[in-house]
Amino acid sequence: MIPRIQFLQLKENIANNRIILLTGPRKVGKRTAVLNSLDELNYSAIEFNVSDKKIKKQFEQISVESLKEIFQNSRFVVIHEAQYLEKLQDIIEILLSGEINTTLILCCSYEPLIDEVLREVLQIQGLEINLLPTTFYELAQKNTLPEEEKLLEQRLIYGNYPAVTEDLEHAELTLREMVNEVIFTNLGVTDRINKGDKLLRMLQIISFNIGEPISYNEIGEKCDLDNETVERYIDLLERSFILIRIPTYYNEHRYELKKSHVIYFVDNGIRNVLISNFNPLFLRNDIDQLWRNWLISERIKWNKLNGKIADYRFWRTHTKQTMDFIEIHESKIAAYKSSWEKKKKIKFPASFLEAYPTITNHTLNRSTYWGFLTKK
Repeated sequence: MIPRIQFLQLKENIANNRIILLTGPRKVGKRTAVLNSLDELNYSAIEFNVSDKKIKKQFEQISVESLKEIFQNSRFVVIHEAQYLEKLQDIIEILLSGEINTTLILCCSYEPLIDEVLREVLQIQGLEINLLPTTFYELAQKNTLPEEEKLLEQRLIYGNYPAVTEDLEHAELTLREMVNEVIFTNLGVTDRINKGDKLLRMLQIISFNIGEPISYNEIGEKCDLDNETVERYIDLLERSFILIRIPTYYNEHRYELKKSHVIYFVDNGIRNVLISNFNPLFLRNDIDQLWRNWLISERIKWNKLNGKIADYRFWRTHTKQTMDFIEIHESKIAAYKSSWEKKKKIKFPASFLEAYPTITNHTLNRSTYWGFLTKK
């Protein structure tokens, strides 16, 4: 099993708190993480999966008495796919009131329907843990850094989901099953996908244009959706931890793009299965796209793992000068350009350097990426 950074935090939270919220995409190992933590603590728990409509029905009427009956006086209760519970907020408030002596572990593969203030409190107190596909650092801890660097091409093609990295022989099948589950399964209690075939087409269009400024209108025309629906679907997929949407960085300088976004995938494997391309790198014309997607998703995952709150941007002009990635943390701003080729000399746009002389600029290639992925 891959040692995950969050395991210690999860185990401590289970031992010392009444509510734990574990979020992350489907198939990322949330159930495994919870059961292993409980096992190491010598605790037993009862489990509910409320994606099953019969089980979900038990939670339609919520009170102290009904929860005591459902939980059967168990000290630890795990609810999987808890985002489907319409009265999740009420359940949490009852548990926090102390009227029931139960520790509740909520696993969500989509952002749960709870009050923003309550969610913020859980986050501030460290009671929400976001479990994403395995990071390069975690895999290097398991396999050693030299070995993981040898596997870098595999990671760019198949991604970092635990089920994939542990069984590369069946990676394509695993990834296809995961995509089908996302597209044809309701995401949350109120948010659902009604046009799975068009959503699939939308994701394929995005897959061929990762890292490029998007137009909701153009995407909509290509997949027969109105631009409002395209934006809603992208928002849903962000909230289900599949996509990363990054806005522009601008300050009213000449030619800068102002109201645009680029989109990346949380995992390269999901992107590649959407375009049915698992060819080795020497047969591909999208190596720089793969490299950029992997670097940016890894960096964002690393920051989440370490509790670092940062804003992310990209910079581009109408004349197509670009900086791939900008990270803003407190008063520090760093900008990056990436290239798969080790020896390729990267030039930073003169207009960017002139407009933003205080921003530090960095090159990301196969000689420099390790420091970027583990910088705190």
